[in-house]
Amino acid sequence: MIQIKTMKHSDIEFAISLTDIEQWGHLEIDFRRLLHLDPKGCFAAWQDGNRVGIATTVSYGDYAFLGNIIVKKEKRGASIGPRLIQHAINYLDEKGIKTIELDGVFPAVAMYRYMGFRDKYRSLRLFHEPDRSLASENTTSCAAPIDDLISFDHEQTGIQRSGMLHRLIQEFPNHTFCVDKERLQAYAIVRERATRTLAIGPLVAEGPNVCDILLSTILATFKNKCTTIGVPEINTSAVEILLRKGFRCGAPSMRMYRGPKIDYERHVYGIVSADVG
Repeated sequence: MIQIKTMKHSDIEFAISLTDIEQWGHLEIDFRRLLHLDPKGCFAAWQDGNRVGIATTVSYGDYAFLGNIIVKKEKRGASIGPRLIQHAINYLDEKGIKTIELDGVFPAVAMYRYMGFRDKYRSLRLFHEPDRSLASENTTSCAAPIDDLISFDHEQTGIQRSGMLHRLIQEFPNHTFCVDKERLQAYAIVRERATRTLAIGPLVAEGPNVCDILLSTILATFKNKCTTIGVPEINTSAVEILLRKGFRCGAPSMRMYRGPKIDYERHVYGIVSADVG
């Protein structure tokens, strides 16, 4: 018998074991952050007294993101994944969420379509190898107040992500960068991953010029590190900048949505991650 239960902190070790197999680079802090933001919004599937799968959600006002949908390989094909997804959808519907999005791996896209999700665009993953030839930068952090960054993000995206951003900025204060010339024009947060890479995201900018400046600063600051970033394919300016700076494309996923379609991508030059949008 399959049971879907609310994820607890005691389930985090199991959750990380699944994301490790998928090589998603999640850390314990990532799941603790999700449970802090919504203690009832993440789920574990159990069968015969053993954990067999997980799914997580994060809500931003009346918009939510569904992620980390993983079932143990030996248990796949037994409808555990769809049950986890439906349980999460029911939870978000009860909260009054209007739009749910996810980044679906292509083998699972047909299942998500069957469950009511529609294709939006390809969500790209890009990688940058260490480049010690880059000029060093003096800027190592952002001096703008947290509230200013959160207000800027809301102005540019229309999404209320204050809880997530406040937590990320607190966790990575010296890895928060911005372009602030008389006023805030762009910001980014660089996060450590379990794969020994650094993830750039979120990265929100008024336009391509300030995004270019911000990325140059980040790449030069971490020139000895491999960096990754996710970007909506429809933001062609972002894709052009990343390719010009030497990023290489990895396997993409499909950004999908359920409910009213919302457009926020114009100023999104880097998503947070594939599990939280």
